[in-house]
Amino acid sequence: MSDDCTDARHDLNVLVDVARRLGETFDLDSLLHTIEQAGRSALACERATVFLYDAGRDELHSQVATGTGEIRFSAKLGIAGDAVKTRSVILVGDAYADPRFNREIDRKTGYRTRNLLTLPLVAPDGQIVGVLQVLNKIGGDFTTNDQLLAAALGSLTGVALKRQILLDDAEAKRRLERDLNIAREIQQKLLPKQVPRTPGFDVAGWNRPADQTGGDIFDFFALPDGRLGIMIADATGHGIGPALIVSQCRSVLRAITDSTEPPAELVRRLNDLLCEDLPSDRFVTLCFGILDPAAH
Repeated sequence: MSDDCTDARHDLNVLVDVARRLGETFDLDSLLHTIEQAGRSALACERATVFLYDAGRDELHSQVATGTGEIRFSAKLGIAGDAVKTRSVILVGDAYADPRFNREIDRKTGYRTRNLLTLPLVAPDGQIVGVLQVLNKIGGDFTTNDQLLAAALGSLTGVALKRQILLDDAEAKRRLERDLNIAREIQQKLLPKQVPRTPGFDVAGWNRPADQTGGDIFDFFALPDGRLGIMIADATGHGIGPALIVSQCRSVLRAITDSTEPPAELVRRLNDLLCEDLPSDRFVTLCFGILDPAAH
């Protein structure tokens, strides 16, 4: 059997094995580890790193921990950027002789790159989902055959990576939907079910958030001397965060309200307590009053 046939058979076996391993992996971190392991073993190199493509920021970033923190850079820069732009496998025989090579990554990791293959990971819809770089061919230089094998590997891993990203997005949406439903149930339970009897007055309230949970709430509660505390509050934004904030307002205000302090002082105390916990970009618009039936 010729060397070419032997190489082709080897490459086919490698790709079949990679496809099997990718098909058995169903979480992103494990998939990235599998891709990197496949790159190292298939191309006989020392290291392999996947950089995911962030389309919103047009950046590439590492997801798998390297011990030096996340590596993030513009998708327009360096050899990886060229792979994104050209959508082709790039072979560099001498990394430090190539002006596109980013020496800063070697400096951060303490690793010395001699040669490398960089391949774009392209999804079936044609979108770039990442870049795989394999570094330092064991026992020599990367070959043209390595370049062809890398292209096939990139196609396989691009499909698997896109699949996993879609699965993770769908699962994240399901979790968010579940959390929103739970938060909505909690928020609705915090609304007053009955209005305390207030002689001479009809008091009612109704709340319907724009989303499953919102930043709006109202409350009525009876004071020991027969007066009625009334609160309306609106936290910035919509969703779980604002719902939790206004729920906190309700609980704290009920806890600190007594029959002696005027509403303005109670709201001041509430503000001081909330300021200890709320981030600077969050705030609550709140109106609180006390209705005294005996005085009207």
